[in-house]
Amino acid sequence: MMWNQAYRKIDDAEAGARPLYPMMLEPPEMRWAFIRKIYSIVAIQLLATIAVAATVVTVHPIAHFFVSTGTGLALYIVLIITPFITLCPLYYYHQRHPVNYLLLGVFTVSLAFAIGLTCAFTSG
Repeated sequence: MMWNQAYRKIDDAEAGARPLYPMMLEPPEMRWAFIRKIYSIVAIQLLATIAVAATVVTVHPIAHFFVSTGTGLALYIVLIITPFITLCPLYYYHQRHPVNYLLLGVFTVSLAFAIGLTCAFTSG
């Protein structure tokens, strides 16, 4: 039976007898720095989306502008299309340091406005 087998320290991943990823070439510190960077970017994107969407929902003149004027409707359509348009340059400039963060910011803010306007006109 499986429960009667003797405990073998060789199979324990936490014990460190063998590396967790044997083919890993980079040091673990570099891997953790990469993971921290990715989670930081995602957290900043979520916070920016929450801030912009909450502002659009709570400040009623912003939502009223998008509904009452033809310019607001055109701007709303542009804000909905902008994230899809910014995906193309993000694909090509994903390794160019200042440009990729700027494009990611444009993507996040335009998507946050679309989310905020959708939330403003949806009864929750």
